[in-house]
Amino acid sequence: MRVLFVTASYLPESVGGVELHIAGLARALTAAGHEACVLARGGAADLGHLQTTSERVDGVTVVRLGNTFEHATTLQKLVADDELADAAMDVVRRLAPDVLHVHHLTCLSTALLDRLRDAGLPTVMTLHDFWMGCPRGQRITAELELCPEIRLDKCVGCLRELWPHLLGAGRAPQDSPEEQSAQDRALLESYHADIRRGLAGVDALLTPSAFMARMYEHYGLAPGSLRVLENGLPSAAWKHHARRPRAGGPLRIGFIGSVLPSKGVHLLLSAFRMLGDPSELRLDIYGEVLPFHNDRSYGQRLQALREGLEHVITLHGRYENDELPQILQGLDVVVVPSIWYEAYCLTIREAFLAGVPVVAANHGAMAEAIDDGVNGLLFEAGDSRSLAAVLQTLAADPVLRERLSHASGRVRDEADSAAELLGLYAQLLAGKGAARP
Repeated sequence: MRVLFVTASYLPESVGGVELHIAGLARALTAAGHEACVLARGGAADLGHLQTTSERVDGVTVVRLGNTFEHATTLQKLVADDELADAAMDVVRRLAPDVLHVHHLTCLSTALLDRLRDAGLPTVMTLHDFWMGCPRGQRITAELELCPEIRLDKCVGCLRELWPHLLGAGRAPQDSPEEQSAQDRALLESYHADIRRGLAGVDALLTPSAFMARMYEHYGLAPGSLRVLENGLPSAAWKHHARRPRAGGPLRIGFIGSVLPSKGVHLLLSAFRMLGDPSELRLDIYGEVLPFHNDRSYGQRLQALREGLEHVITLHGRYENDELPQILQGLDVVVVPSIWYEAYCLTIREAFLAGVPVVAANHGAMAEAIDDGVNGLLFEAGDSRSLAAVLQTLAADPVLRERLSHASGRVRDEADSAAELLGLYAQLLAGKGAARP
């Protein structure tokens, strides 16, 4: 069976949770005697709009499709550009997969779903975040206000801030503010209708957590139409990195992942400043500070929160994925302070595998992964004082830390996840008669 994974970016050009998940699936499918290939948006400076390049990455054929956004002159063309969808379909025809598994369409085109449905290709889609229905992807505004439900009046202001040239006065300067608002609402109503229709046409919709399934049902997808399939990790590889207890020294608290406002790293720094004698503590932040849409000031804000404690708070910057086991070996607790809901949270599972206690915000998929007091600790999301109180409890109780390190939650192996997917692919192939475009 040949499976084509479609995603917004791929290794080594971009390294994130979705990219690593796809790489793990490709590895497991290959080990099971199948063939995996990848179609991703390419971001190289020398890759022109709609041009493609092909390469082999760890034995997997990866085709990258250029999108320079030079034609993204309207919201429709930004999200569902027909030319991009047609170019992607040319790649699909060339690779001739038996099954397509879409993981992300940002920087590509949601119109590809219509093309795949019309071609009769068995198509699976995993909803790894909220991008299908929220162009920011995380259901959170620039001011870090969560959006548990879609409200068009709120979306209009949020998206005008993100794309002032596509909405409001930037799109129709000749119209009155009232006319601009009415037109923007109509654009977003059409956008949401297209997203819901596109998702409804996918043969099998997956989410990595029950929380995400509930959120998409609330968005308007049919109850029971989403199947929860937890992402897998290479569990066997972690057995070689069993945690060694550290003898004495300060309590080492760590954050691992992309350093973004929505990830709540500023909350962690604020909480750390409340923890008493800094000589007994260390805080290590591992990850690259990234732009948050139009905001590029986050690194400076974190440096300001670090002021006076530079000797105990270290911003390590970007790390390579193969360094992660060693990084976790040096930590006593991993904190996941995300303000957005998280759809799965790879970091929690990696800490579980490493035997490091986890403290996380008590909402979204994080609360689903952690049984408070049993395999981790939860704090009130968005509340630095609540986080400080939980960390204080953990710092003062080495017995609790030791118990949590041995009571990590279950982590699904990537081979097990791939086996379930292969069964689903086979069902779809049987139902569609192995049709190809």
